[in-house]
Amino acid sequence: MMKTIPLKDGETEYLLTGEGPSEVILFIHGLGANLSQFQCQHEYFSPDYRVISVNLRGHGKSRIFSKPTPTEFELYKMALDVIAVLNALNIDRVHFVGNSMGGNVGYEILKLKPSLFSSFTTFGTTAQLSTSKFTLWVMNYTYKILPTRVIGTLAKAVGQTIASKQNIKKMMSQVSKSALLSTLPNIANFNYLSVIKTSSVPSMIIKGEFDRSINQAIEGTIAEFEKKENFKLAEVKGAGHFANLDNLNRFNQILGEFINDRSKTMTRSPSHLP
Repeated sequence: MMKTIPLKDGETEYLLTGEGPSEVILFIHGLGANLSQFQCQHEYFSPDYRVISVNLRGHGKSRIFSKPTPTEFELYKMALDVIAVLNALNIDRVHFVGNSMGGNVGYEILKLKPSLFSSFTTFGTTAQLSTSKFTLWVMNYTYKILPTRVIGTLAKAVGQTIASKQNIKKMMSQVSKSALLSTLPNIANFNYLSVIKTSSVPSMIIKGEFDRSINQAIEGTIAEFEKKENFKLAEVKGAGHFANLDNLNRFNQILGEFINDRSKTMTRSPSHLP
């Protein structure tokens, strides 16, 4: 059952499954999606882990009480929301998994609280992006004039299967229009390469074979990560921007192997021995 946690300026919705003192996997969605994107990951990983997914502000039942503005929808503030949820649940360590904007929120958390991470995985995410003012204007105008049901219908084109197209359409048709418009300026231009440089967290990038726009922008991100020994690059064949929806079994296999390897490494580490 989904629950909400009250925050100083709103409330955040989350889903927590799995029992006991197991390690925790945290899933964060991107712009226009919601935590339902990770329903199958909850089912797959819950027997062995506690699994939590969070709706970012303006998505699902997560909301703020003040008027929606770009300032209120900064990625930094979304990161603080996620940290507040984890604090309220007494979760002090997670295997982070973020899709698209959810990965950017992950970078923000990595800046704020690197000790929170057992591992860091992104898909459909780049650590640096530069969007022209004209392109941003077109995107803003498009979201402003189109009904959300039409936005959902258009968005489903990035899906690679009938099932993933249906899921994407449903999620994007439910999103708050004010959340979309307020968030857009914050995801148009960013650079987290310095965060990668200073991070020692084991990390993985999952590339969707057909996620063309991100794959064109991600080379600099990969190059920075490849300077580190604890980095893995994996590709999901037949998948696009929503790799976990397009090729569920392969995505779960890649992620499960990576997290399991990190868990074994931590168990062997002297710092984790009694």
